[in-house]
Amino acid sequence: MRVDELDLPGAAIEYIKGYASGTLYPPQAMAVKAGLLEGRSVMVSAPTASGKTLVAMMAIMAMLERGGRRAAYLSPLRALAAEKHGEFRGMQGIPLENPVRASVSAGDLNSRDRLAGNLLSMTNERMDLALRRDEGWLEEVDLVVADEVHLIGDPFRGPTLEMILTRLRREGRQFVGLSATITNAAELSRWMGCRLVNSSWRPVRLAEGVCDGGMVTMDDGSSFQVGRSSRGAAVELALQSVREGGQALLFVNTRRGAPSQATRASKPVSRMLSPAEARRLEAASARILREGESTELTRTLASLVGQGVAFHHAGLNQASRRTVEDRFRSGDIKVLAATPTLAAGVNLPARRVVVSDITRYDARHGRNMPISVLEYKQFCGRAGRPQYDDTGEAIVVAGDRADQVMDEYVRGTPEPIASAISGSGPLAVHTLSLVASEPGITAEGVREFFGGTLGGRQGRFQGTDIDVALEKLQDLSMAETLDGSRWAATGLGELTSRLYLRPATAHRFLEAVRTAGRGRRGPHTLGFLYEISSSEEFFPVLGLRQRDYDTAYSLASTHEAEMIRHVDPFDMSRSLLGLYGWVGEESEAAIAERYGVESGDTRRMVETGRWLAGCMAEMARYARLPDVRAELELLRLRIVHGIRGELAPLVGIREIGRVRGRALYGAGARTAGDVASMPAARIAAVCRVGGAAAQRIRAGAARL
Repeated sequence: MRVDELDLPGAAIEYIKGYASGTLYPPQAMAVKAGLLEGRSVMVSAPTASGKTLVAMMAIMAMLERGGRRAAYLSPLRALAAEKHGEFRGMQGIPLENPVRASVSAGDLNSRDRLAGNLLSMTNERMDLALRRDEGWLEEVDLVVADEVHLIGDPFRGPTLEMILTRLRREGRQFVGLSATITNAAELSRWMGCRLVNSSWRPVRLAEGVCDGGMVTMDDGSSFQVGRSSRGAAVELALQSVREGGQALLFVNTRRGAPSQATRASKPVSRMLSPAEARRLEAASARILREGESTELTRTLASLVGQGVAFHHAGLNQASRRTVEDRFRSGDIKVLAATPTLAAGVNLPARRVVVSDITRYDARHGRNMPISVLEYKQFCGRAGRPQYDDTGEAIVVAGDRADQVMDEYVRGTPEPIASAISGSGPLAVHTLSLVASEPGITAEGVREFFGGTLGGRQGRFQGTDIDVALEKLQDLSMAETLDGSRWAATGLGELTSRLYLRPATAHRFLEAVRTAGRGRRGPHTLGFLYEISSSEEFFPVLGLRQRDYDTAYSLASTHEAEMIRHVDPFDMSRSLLGLYGWVGEESEAAIAERYGVESGDTRRMVETGRWLAGCMAEMARYARLPDVRAELELLRLRIVHGIRGELAPLVGIREIGRVRGRALYGAGARTAGDVASMPAARIAAVCRVGGAAAQRIRAGAARL
């Protein structure tokens, strides 16, 4: 189908040509024929890089041209929501009946961000929160685009996505589901009320194979040799692709393995760089050092980038990840070793994908377990760069299990998507959100709602599951029955749902603040941080290493007065040690060195920690404990800025953070008034800034 044939305004047609030249990809054309532009609900199940984002863009433009009000684009990850927002901003200015105004919401769940646009890019969790709060803009949403719908089967993210898709269904609202190729796509599309577009087409042909020692066997029966060396088969496969003019994406199953594999490839790759590539990579290396903390991880990454290789995992800070992604997209970085999170994240295709291991550590089993076929196929989806490659290659390092891996993975069929909402934890969480948003709902009404979920359609609920969930909420004082049949959330239940906490976490937080209120006066810093870092919502949780036990024991002994209840040091985590160091003004470099908590981890701990500290402060308000609430609000500020308590009055001044705040404190300033009364020259000297910045700081302090 030619783009000129689309029933869209001329400016929209021209915009689409920037993505599709003059002809739509087959899955895109199939979606249009299924009624996408007329407002029909459509689910597209197709491989990575088959143009699913453009399907969403066409649906959005058609809806707004019809006079529709708002579109919500749902993503499983914040990085994806931000990436899509960046793409959608390019549609602004197209003269539609209702022109595009893009906005994004993927931040702090404890904030009330204002969604001003009519094209809203957000995480699934942010939409779930909006539904719990019954935010007014929801009534204006005429189109919902759900990306990565296959993640409904994920035990962690899946229940939330399933819940919001169930709740968003209404007469006249268009749904567009975007999914990887899945076995039961027809079942999923029927549940969503969508017409199914099921395609195996991809713009670059994919060849899959397995590597056994020095021999690679492909799925078409062909084979070729790969060099043997101490670097290992995975690295040799990557180097072979680079020698042939391509790039390689090497998936490893641990963080530690990513820099290790990149290092093994560094010297050979560095010898293959052109002078222009070497200059650009040298600049990128310098930028990583300039924008990141001076940690061993940052220095290692910068050194490797200068040699044309890199690694990518959650421990990297945002600036470093962005530099790596940009240089890989440009083709300067030739080999990128990444953990599996990249497969579900940003779009970074390579000519060859190497899967170094098809097992990964599973905490539920306490050992490495085989990954799913669906996840393996997600890795493969990164193989092949449209407009650059005719064929993409995905090769698994299988060793002596080559035949088994070929049969189970390369020739295997992805597992059917199964609902994960019926577990006792997710069921209690989402039962509370339903009861809180629909006071007076009957138990039969709750059962009927969950019967309409994918899990209900798949028969995953027992007859008594809902009754057990309601009784559990009643035991936690979060739900109550009004007349023996109708249910409503209590004040505590409404607060829990609004704060987006699990019922068990809210109960634990409430007990903690009450215990703190009955005990000795604060500070309870270590105790509160322990409760926060031990909650199910906190992320990331990094376990203690052997060398951390003495540190944990010393911290618990030295700061025992700050504890709310007795805690065995062995039950602490490196996350707690790092977060306590952060609010004690330890640098990110020191935290990485002492506790092995890298910069990216620290930043995510700060984000979740400030949210949970705010939630705990709300629990103290509910319990009418003003002193405890004040302490928690101060702790939240300390988490945000990484400061000791005495700097709180100073970091409220614009352009003053932990470093300048400590410098001003050392110069005698205790309040904003003290800073406002300091000569600008003195502020400049203390904060090591220019005269203009010093004047701004002084003026900002005077306004407080």
